[in-house]
Amino acid sequence: RSWGADVPRDERDLALAGLPDAAQAAFLPLTQVFYERIGSRRFNSRATFDDPSVRQFFPSVAAYSDYYASLVDVLDRGNIRNNQPTQIELVGLSSTADGVLELSLRFVGRNDLPLRWWNATVLRTDEWQWKGGRWWVVPGKV
Repeated sequence: RSWGADVPRDERDLALAGLPDAAQAAFLPLTQVFYERIGSRRFNSRATFDDPSVRQFFPSVAAYSDYYASLVDVLDRGNIRNNQPTQIELVGLSSTADGVLELSLRFVGRNDLPLRWWNATVLRTDEWQWKGGRWWVVPGKV
């Protein structure tokens, strides 16, 4: 299944409307790269936290640290084993402000609770902002 296939075309077009052509063209491919990089990785690991290929999507180390802490917390509370999502899906997209898009995401991973053989699922919302000619991940409040 392709990245963003669950998002209706009109919803995607409405969210991207008003953004510069470069922002529109780069958005879906860039978000796909980001979420592929964080998929199937342990988030309770120093090696994942120190990975520069993920940090480059954030305007500062502090912003990355906030996002990382928030994601670890959500995955842990969602009972995703080892804080390791095996699949991340883009299920919704909307514009919340000028140059800011909100992504609705589904994180899926093995269930960490005893005697539960099915997958655990976590729904999460991430923000991305077009600023300075590029897209940045905007961390939520921790």
